[in-house]
Amino acid sequence: MRKLLATTLSAALLTTGGFGAANVLHSDKAEAASSKYEASYSNHGQQHNLNITADSLTKLPEYATVASKINVDGLTAKVVEDNNNKRIIVFSDSRGQGKYKSIFVKMKNNLKIIDFRGGEIFYGTVKSIDSSTEATKPETKPSANQNSKLAEYTKLSSVVDISKLSLQVVEDNANKRIITLQDQNGHVKYKSIFVKRTNMLKVINTKGGQVFYSSIK
Repeated sequence: MRKLLATTLSAALLTTGGFGAANVLHSDKAEAASSKYEASYSNHGQQHNLNITADSLTKLPEYATVASKINVDGLTAKVVEDNNNKRIIVFSDSRGQGKYKSIFVKMKNNLKIIDFRGGEIFYGTVKSIDSSTEATKPETKPSANQNSKLAEYTKLSSVVDISKLSLQVVEDNANKRIITLQDQNGHVKYKSIFVKRTNMLKVINTKGGQVFYSSIK
């Protein structure tokens, strides 16, 4: 009877020990897998937070257009995403506050520039540096006389005091025309959107929101 009891206890201890060892082994594997995942995730994040040098920035195909649409002086550029499809750059001030974002679709050479306060200020196709040197040329801005001939100019000037602002047409196609009004420091104060087919005009204060929306004659 004692021999049978001892045998039974030994088997129970072996079974319990084996189960514990299995648990320890399983725990080690799980911890190793978790550490590997965390390391992979961390590395992935680092790839999308790359500072870009000033020299490399100016060589990007979208830079000339970006520099012609926004005042990049004093801003720091950081590439937050760059893959085979697109490149996203955030431009921040000296306090680290994001001011603008550019999204460049490489296959189509499409570029979108967004003011974090005023919304989209440019969307169009930029020319490749290899195929044309025009991308590096400064943009020719319309003269004051040309601006005054725009269909929405009279109403825009009656809604906004444009005497100390410069007007810049950032988009003009068969459907609509978008104008930004900037101060002497290059900061966008107002934006107008004129829908040509319906003669609808919307004027937006970049800090105070919509100030006018109606059809003009």
